[in-house]
Amino acid sequence: MSLQVELTIMSGVEDGLHLDFNAENGDGQLDGDRWTLNIGRREDSDVCLRHDMFVSRLHARLHLNGDGWMLEDCNSTNGTYIELRGSDERLTGTIPIRPGELFRIGRTWMQIEPEGG
Repeated sequence: MSLQVELTIMSGVEDGLHLDFNAENGDGQLDGDRWTLNIGRREDSDVCLRHDMFVSRLHARLHLNGDGWMLEDCNSTNGTYIELRGSDERLTGTIPIRPGELFRIGRTWMQIEPEGG
């Protein structure tokens, strides 16, 4: 399993920004076979969305394990959303997410880029 990922911000001030993460470079937190990236407004977040005032300090987490990517809302005030069937649906708990699927943190849409994409 490759512990690297590219995220693309699809809206907002940083629209089009590509973020590259690699566990071998010390990105994220590695716990056994589970790799986690924190998303929030805090400066020490792996994905720091400081320009989106609808993002909580620790808003959500992306986890990679043997089953693929999982998206977890961290009891954020304004919610974490995924695009389903042409509309966005508020996430509760932790759900699987595939590369290319859009998800929203605060007012910022983003996606995990497919490998080789």
